[in-house]
Amino acid sequence: MHWFERRRNGFFFGLLMAVILLAAQVPAHAATPKILDRTAASKIMPKTVFFRGQTAPTQGRNSGGVLFANGEYMLAALVDTSGYATEVKQKYQGYLLTEVPLEIGGHRLGPGAYGFGFIGHNRFVVLNIGGEQVLEATWHAFVGEHPVPLEVLPSKGGYQLCSGRECVDFR
Repeated sequence: MHWFERRRNGFFFGLLMAVILLAAQVPAHAATPKILDRTAASKIMPKTVFFRGQTAPTQGRNSGGVLFANGEYMLAALVDTSGYATEVKQKYQGYLLTEVPLEIGGHRLGPGAYGFGFIGHNRFVVLNIGGEQVLEATWHAFVGEHPVPLEVLPSKGGYQLCSGRECVDFR
Protein backbone atom coordinates (compact mmCIF):
# COMPACT_ATOMS: atom_id res chain seq x y z
CA MET A 1 0.00 0.00 0.00
CA HIS A 2 1.36 3.38 -0.91
CA TRP A 3 2.09 5.93 1.85
CA PHE A 4 -0.66 8.28 0.64
CA GLU A 5 -3.31 5.53 0.65
CA ARG A 6 -2.41 4.48 4.21
CA ARG A 7 -2.59 8.08 5.39
CA ARG A 8 -5.94 8.64 3.63
CA ASN A 9 -7.38 5.41 5.08
CA GLY A 10 -6.13 6.43 8.53
CA PHE A 11 -7.77 9.84 8.16
CA PHE A 12 -11.13 8.33 7.21
CA PHE A 13 -10.89 5.79 10.01
CA GLY A 14 -10.18 8.60 12.50
CA LEU A 15 -13.05 10.66 11.12
CA LEU A 16 -15.41 7.69 11.42
CA MET A 17 -14.34 7.10 15.03
CA ALA A 18 -14.87 10.79 15.87
CA VAL A 19 -18.40 10.71 14.43
CA ILE A 20 -19.21 7.54 16.39
CA LEU A 21 -17.90 9.06 19.64
CA LEU A 22 -19.83 12.28 19.10
CA ALA A 23 -23.02 10.39 18.33
CA ALA A 24 -22.63 8.44 21.57
CA GLN A 25 -22.48 11.71 23.53
CA VAL A 26 -25.61 13.27 22.00
CA PRO A 27 -28.66 12.26 24.05
CA ALA A 28 -31.10 10.41 21.82
CA HIS A 29 -34.82 10.15 22.49
CA ALA A 30 -35.75 7.06 24.40
CA ALA A 31 -36.86 4.20 22.18
CA THR A 32 -39.55 3.60 24.78
CA PRO A 33 -41.10 6.07 27.21
CA LYS A 34 -39.05 6.72 30.34
CA ILE A 35 -40.33 7.72 33.75
CA LEU A 36 -38.43 10.70 35.13
CA ASP A 37 -37.57 10.71 38.83
CA ARG A 38 -37.37 13.92 40.83
CA THR A 39 -33.73 14.53 39.92
CA ALA A 40 -34.35 14.33 36.17
CA ALA A 41 -37.70 16.15 36.28
CA SER A 42 -36.47 19.01 38.45
CA LYS A 43 -33.71 19.80 35.93
CA ILE A 44 -36.28 20.79 33.29
CA MET A 45 -39.28 21.84 35.39
CA PRO A 46 -39.49 25.64 35.67
CA LYS A 47 -38.44 26.93 39.11
CA THR A 48 -41.49 29.19 39.26
CA VAL A 49 -44.84 28.88 37.53
CA PHE A 50 -47.74 31.17 36.73
CA PHE A 51 -51.23 30.33 37.93
CA ARG A 52 -54.25 32.54 38.47
CA GLY A 53 -52.42 35.85 38.31
CA GLN A 54 -49.51 34.89 40.56
CA THR A 55 -46.22 33.06 40.39
CA ALA A 56 -45.31 30.26 42.76
CA PRO A 57 -42.09 28.27 43.25
CA THR A 58 -42.14 24.61 42.26
CA GLN A 59 -40.81 21.95 44.60
CA GLY A 60 -38.12 20.18 42.58
CA ARG A 61 -37.76 17.55 45.31
CA ASN A 62 -41.44 16.72 44.74
CA SER A 63 -41.57 16.37 40.97
CA GLY A 64 -41.69 13.65 38.33
CA GLY A 65 -42.66 13.05 34.76
CA VAL A 66 -42.44 11.01 31.60
CA LEU A 67 -40.17 11.39 28.58
CA PHE A 68 -42.18 9.86 25.77
CA ALA A 69 -40.63 7.95 22.84
CA ASN A 70 -41.15 10.95 20.52
CA GLY A 71 -39.04 13.17 22.81
CA GLU A 72 -41.96 15.09 24.32
CA TYR A 73 -42.52 15.53 28.04
CA MET A 74 -45.15 15.40 30.73
CA LEU A 75 -43.94 16.98 33.98
CA ALA A 76 -45.61 17.50 37.36
CA ALA A 77 -44.46 19.13 40.58
CA LEU A 78 -45.95 20.27 43.84
CA VAL A 79 -45.92 24.06 44.31
CA ASP A 80 -45.69 26.44 47.22
CA THR A 81 -49.18 27.95 47.31
CA SER A 82 -48.68 30.10 50.43
CA GLY A 83 -49.68 33.30 48.56
CA TYR A 84 -53.00 31.92 47.33
CA ALA A 85 -56.45 32.15 48.89
CA THR A 86 -57.69 29.15 50.87
CA GLU A 87 -60.27 28.10 48.27
CA VAL A 88 -57.56 28.06 45.59
CA LYS A 89 -55.09 26.13 47.79
CA GLN A 90 -57.65 23.37 48.30
CA LYS A 91 -57.66 22.53 44.58
CA TYR A 92 -54.29 23.88 43.45
CA GLN A 93 -51.56 21.67 44.91
CA GLY A 94 -49.37 21.04 41.90
CA TYR A 95 -48.42 22.13 38.41
CA LEU A 96 -48.70 19.90 35.35
CA LEU A 97 -46.96 20.60 32.04
CA THR A 98 -47.61 18.36 29.09
CA GLU A 99 -46.44 18.51 25.49
CA VAL A 100 -48.72 15.63 24.52
CA PRO A 101 -52.44 15.00 24.94
CA LEU A 102 -53.14 12.91 28.03
CA GLU A 103 -56.06 10.74 28.99
CA ILE A 104 -56.83 11.05 32.70
CA GLY A 105 -59.68 9.01 34.10
CA GLY A 106 -61.21 8.62 30.65
CA HIS A 107 -61.04 12.37 29.92
CA ARG A 108 -58.78 14.03 27.35
CA LEU A 109 -56.42 16.81 28.43
CA GLY A 110 -54.67 18.73 25.65
CA PRO A 111 -51.05 19.90 25.74
CA GLY A 112 -50.56 22.86 28.05
CA ALA A 113 -49.85 24.13 31.55
CA TYR A 114 -52.30 23.32 34.33
CA GLY A 115 -52.81 23.31 38.06
CA PHE A 116 -53.99 20.13 39.75
CA GLY A 117 -55.16 18.84 43.09
CA PHE A 118 -56.25 15.69 44.88
CA ILE A 119 -59.37 16.69 46.79
CA GLY A 120 -62.03 15.08 48.96
CA HIS A 121 -64.33 12.28 47.90
CA ASN A 122 -61.61 10.67 45.74
CA ARG A 123 -61.63 13.53 43.22
CA PHE A 124 -58.65 14.67 41.15
CA VAL A 125 -59.13 18.02 39.45
CA VAL A 126 -57.20 19.82 36.73
CA LEU A 127 -57.48 23.58 36.39
CA ASN A 128 -56.42 25.88 33.55
CA ILE A 129 -54.02 28.69 34.45
CA GLY A 130 -56.98 30.97 35.11
CA GLY A 131 -58.21 28.61 37.84
CA GLU A 132 -61.18 27.17 35.94
CA GLN A 133 -61.73 23.43 36.33
CA VAL A 134 -61.23 21.62 33.01
CA LEU A 135 -61.16 17.99 34.15
CA GLU A 136 -62.30 15.85 37.04
CA ALA A 137 -61.38 12.21 37.57
CA THR A 138 -61.45 9.69 40.39
CA TRP A 139 -58.24 8.98 42.27
CA HIS A 140 -57.41 5.66 43.90
CA ALA A 141 -55.31 4.68 46.89
CA PHE A 142 -51.57 4.19 46.52
CA VAL A 143 -50.59 0.52 46.41
CA GLY A 144 -47.08 0.26 47.74
CA GLU A 145 -44.96 0.49 50.83
CA HIS A 146 -43.45 3.98 50.80
CA PRO A 147 -45.53 6.83 49.37
CA VAL A 148 -43.74 10.12 48.72
CA PRO A 149 -45.18 13.63 48.31
CA LEU A 150 -45.22 13.33 44.48
CA GLU A 151 -44.03 10.80 41.92
CA VAL A 152 -44.91 9.21 38.59
CA LEU A 153 -45.10 5.43 38.57
CA PRO A 154 -45.86 2.78 35.94
CA SER A 155 -49.42 1.51 35.83
CA LYS A 156 -51.32 -1.06 33.81
CA GLY A 157 -51.56 0.45 30.32
CA GLY A 158 -49.86 3.71 31.27
CA TYR A 159 -48.76 5.64 34.32
CA GLN A 160 -50.02 7.03 37.56
CA LEU A 161 -49.39 10.38 39.19
CA CYS A 162 -49.25 9.90 42.94
CA SER A 163 -49.27 12.46 45.72
CA GLY A 164 -48.75 10.63 48.99
CA ARG A 165 -51.39 7.90 49.15
CA GLU A 166 -53.54 9.34 46.34
CA CYS A 167 -52.97 8.32 42.70
CA VAL A 168 -54.62 9.00 39.37
CA ASP A 169 -54.02 6.95 36.23
CA PHE A 170 -53.05 8.58 32.93
CA ARG A 171 -51.76 7.62 29.52
